[in-house]
Amino acid sequence: MSSSIPESLISVSDSEEEIRAKLKKAYCLEGEVEGNPILEIARLVVFPRIKSFDVERPEKFGGNVSFANYPELEKAFAEKKLHPMDLKNSVGNYLIQILAPARKASR
Repeated sequence: MSSSIPESLISVSDSEEEIRAKLKKAYCLEGEVEGNPILEIARLVVFPRIKSFDVERPEKFGGNVSFANYPELEKAFAEKKLHPMDLKNSVGNYLIQILAPARKASR
């Protein structure tokens, strides 16, 4: 996610759909922690603002799971116990919640 690539930059003025679409396209190789922008958003933006990181997913993919802290999330992702799309969807949900007040004020 780079500001030099406008279609990958998440802006406060982006709609929920735009945020989800940008995250869906973001680089997030399964099990790869280094240089993973989705994990960086989780670590730097999401975790400082929440008590538990909840991932909702169908039972056939392991069911819902919660992480109390970033190291737990990173470990599960590194061990391929958390699919990139599940991570992207959850980070998207939290990012939309976090940006909601700023998005509302910018209208």
